[in-house]
Amino acid sequence: MNSRISLVIVLLRGSLLRDRRGQHTFGVGSMRIRTACLTTGAVGLSAFLYACVVSIDPVIRDSAATFDARLLGDWEEVGGSDRATVARDSGDTYLIEYESEARTGRFRARLGRLGSLSVLDAWPDPASSTPLEPYAGAIVAGHVLLVLDILPEEIRVRMLNADTLAARLDAGRLLLDSRSNEKQLVLLDSTDGLRSVLTSYLASPGALSDAGVFRRAPEGRLHPVNVPCFEASAWREADRLFRSDPHWVGADVASTVDLGSGRTLWLFGDTWIDASGRGQREGARMVSNSVAIQTGSNPATASIAFYWGRSPDGTPDALFPDREGESLWFGNGVRIDDRLILFFSRVVRNTGTGLAFDEVGWTAVMVENPDDEPSRWRTHALETPANPLGVLVGSATVLRSGDYVYALGSENPVKSHPVYVVRWPAGAVRRGDLHAPEWWAGRREGWAPDTSSLQRWPLFENGQSGLSVHFDTLTGRFLEVQTRGFGSADVIMRAAPALVGPWSAPHMVYRPSEYYRPGVMIYSAKAHPMLTGADLVLTYATNTSNADEMITDHSIYYPRFVRLKQCP
Repeated sequence: MNSRISLVIVLLRGSLLRDRRGQHTFGVGSMRIRTACLTTGAVGLSAFLYACVVSIDPVIRDSAATFDARLLGDWEEVGGSDRATVARDSGDTYLIEYESEARTGRFRARLGRLGSLSVLDAWPDPASSTPLEPYAGAIVAGHVLLVLDILPEEIRVRMLNADTLAARLDAGRLLLDSRSNEKQLVLLDSTDGLRSVLTSYLASPGALSDAGVFRRAPEGRLHPVNVPCFEASAWREADRLFRSDPHWVGADVASTVDLGSGRTLWLFGDTWIDASGRGQREGARMVSNSVAIQTGSNPATASIAFYWGRSPDGTPDALFPDREGESLWFGNGVRIDDRLILFFSRVVRNTGTGLAFDEVGWTAVMVENPDDEPSRWRTHALETPANPLGVLVGSATVLRSGDYVYALGSENPVKSHPVYVVRWPAGAVRRGDLHAPEWWAGRREGWAPDTSSLQRWPLFENGQSGLSVHFDTLTGRFLEVQTRGFGSADVIMRAAPALVGPWSAPHMVYRPSEYYRPGVMIYSAKAHPMLTGADLVLTYATNTSNADEMITDHSIYYPRFVRLKQCP
């Protein structure tokens, strides 16, 4: 970015318009701007969400940022309903989750100084950004500048007074280039020029709003968003996608990775392969994993090709064969530029009581040429660090958000299945370097290095090895999908304003028809946000402990589709 940085001030529903020399091209009096700002909550910090005054580019440079640990924690507006959770993101950057009038925003922020004032420069979480539209879909269309008085249990917050700012620009008392429309006042100048003008301006009478006061919330209080309302139905037309190959006759897990260009990679666990091509499981072989490439985003109309491996004698085998007595079950994966990273649970089969397997750890593999057919993939195993918690990193979800790749996994064999998250810089993941993950250590501490003695903090309890988490652009929140129950199970959903929470209580969204079938197990429900044909597409898996039924009943052990439509 060059030295000339633009600062955009958004005056929602204001209508003062200027050209670059500060001359009116269209406008009304400043009183209307003040009225509009007051209706959006400019007196309190709810203007943080509704952006009475914001900027597109920062006022506080990264090199000038400071860090004050007193900001960390949960905060509640005095005399209002706004709430904020402040955590350390990385370096001197804060992560803020903000809720106002049933709307939730996710922000990054840097603390610095303008003259004698302590100011916080906050901007929308880049997870929803695009290079051409850096704040597309964000509640705030740019940066928010807040003047803070920070006390141990209280924060006093003041914002730019839009009425005063507009009047002084109108009178030529602030010498900054500007342009605007009926909703935006844009100040165009270098960063040094803006800092110089704003430093003196903020110290002048009337430049700032009245203070909004926030007090520290009681320890551990959560403020999750609601689970959105969806109408769910079975999608039988899409179910046919997995029944199009007479050799591939059933599997579970069914995770997805967006490969780009309308291609979706499906990752399967234990898979039945019928070498004869009769489409039967009798005489077929079960292998530990397989994949498929779907072309076209709508599963009801898309095409698909399945891939598995072959043993030296030519019989079907897993695409990623067993290693020294351990099977590899797919978790999830992520594509970073020209590389594909796949995560696996390492599984040991057993004949003891309970489940016939033990998940003993995790591993990962890099694919160097993900645009080729899987039968021609060039792969190599990556070194992966162990963790004392026994978390199956990447067994649940792997996703990229901003500059980081996040991998979720449950702690085994803890019965409550707490779900943890680690992250790496995206560039390190592309290189295959998974040695030094950071762990989420709670809102007060933020992200902790793998070598830190800080306690790791689960996102929620009662998770599973097989679940999905994604950012849902339709509802503007993170959604988690899994099943609840062992055997007969429902598909449930959680919601959160940010990946690290706070997560809502689970809410049932769908009861599969197999729920009422004796002996049938329902598990591994996941969302697939890259697919179309519904507001959100889910799948779930079914199985049975009856070996004969598994072989003869082709209504089970195929992934089943569910389509969700947002409630009107």
